Amino acid sequence: MTKALVAVAMALLLVSADHAAVRADSGPTPDPQQELALINQIRAQLGSNLADALAAQVQLRQSLEDNAVQQQAVQSEISDANTKIADLEDQIAQAQRLEVVLSARIQTERDQLRQLARAVYESPGSTLLVLAEAKSLSDLFTRVVDLNVAGSRAALLKSSLDSDLADLQAQRQREQTARDEEVTTRDRLAAELVQLRSLQAQQEKAMTDLQNKIAETRWEISRLNHQSAQLAQQVTDMLQRQEDAIIAAAMQSVWAQLQLWLQSNSVGQIPTSAGHSTRYRFIWPEPNAQISQGFGPSSYWFEPPYGAYPHFHTGIDLVEPFGSPVFAADDGVVALVGSMATGYGTYVVIAHAGGFDTLYGHLSTALVKVGQSVTQGTVVGLEGSSGSSTGPHLHFELRINQRPVDPTPYLPAGAPSAYRA
Repeated sequence: MTKALVAVAMALLLVSADHAAVRADSGPTPDPQQELALINQIRAQLGSNLADALAAQVQLRQSLEDNAVQQQAVQSEISDANTKIADLEDQIAQAQRLEVVLSARIQTERDQLRQLARAVYESPGSTLLVLAEAKSLSDLFTRVVDLNVAGSRAALLKSSLDSDLADLQAQRQREQTARDEEVTTRDRLAAELVQLRSLQAQQEKAMTDLQNKIAETRWEISRLNHQSAQLAQQVTDMLQRQEDAIIAAAMQSVWAQLQLWLQSNSVGQIPTSAGHSTRYRFIWPEPNAQISQGFGPSSYWFEPPYGAYPHFHTGIDLVEPFGSPVFAADDGVVALVGSMATGYGTYVVIAHAGGFDTLYGHLSTALVKVGQSVTQGTVVGLEGSSGSSTGPHLHFELRINQRPVDPTPYLPAGAPSAYRA
């Protein structure tokens, strides 16, 4: 893109110097009035592109600010996770020290019990001697009870210590599990932060490109007063290439944001709503619409490139009257709601089970919020003509695992309808 702009800039400089020679070699002299009309037309287009670029710059600046806020929040969560990990590791170390102490006490009690048992077994006479030395029947009973109590207390103490050790080991295992979970959370947040920083770098590059475009456009407006139709055509071509790139970047940023959202939010299995179609996964988002453009290669210059195609329509366009309700095609969770000066305009993205995502673009108004659960048939917005639009319509896009697919095989057969059986 940069090399192309440099080449165009060089051409702009050469055209002015060689303009007289070009006119002498290219046949009849163009009508000055026609040249002036074309130049005025291009000047108007330049002004329009300048306004679009300035609007996109404001939006991109807001996206950068939002990204910075997200990075700060994620960094704070990482710090909290590190603090929790350190606390849990301290608790685990303390539990391990207590285990060592308890194990030593248990071993001591075991040794004493063994010694007592060995003494009774090997020298039964000593026990009998203790009993024989009783001075009365009452003293005899007391000595028997004392021997039994001593043995019972030793056994109870050992049992209590064993129970304490088991509890301590269970507590340490719980703390180890909690620590492992915190490490997993921290690592996930760190990966998310890397993604955010990568997106920030892309946004900053897009901002630089926009600023360059704004400066170049202003410069071209100032030069157009005394330039030829040939130069005007060169400027037109340059603007179209620039706008192509801006629209493609804007649309791609939506799917990059969705990927980040999906990394932080698990859609999982979504229960089928009561009114869901039993035959079709999706319903027509505009049941009374006409299809104005299908899925596939496009002749519209503002469609982004895809695969081997320079311009590709990644969804289908449905036309109903301006302001018509737009319905969720399937049960799901609202992942994104946004607006851009070009591309999709005002849009809603819904994440569905099984790696399916749907986008509803060029809305006049979005009527749902991020994180909201929606059922099939929920009104998510109103039809409009925002963004890169040729007139009021809905751009309906279906992606499976981030790849655009033709949505019509997943919809009720035939033309758009209210079919939901």
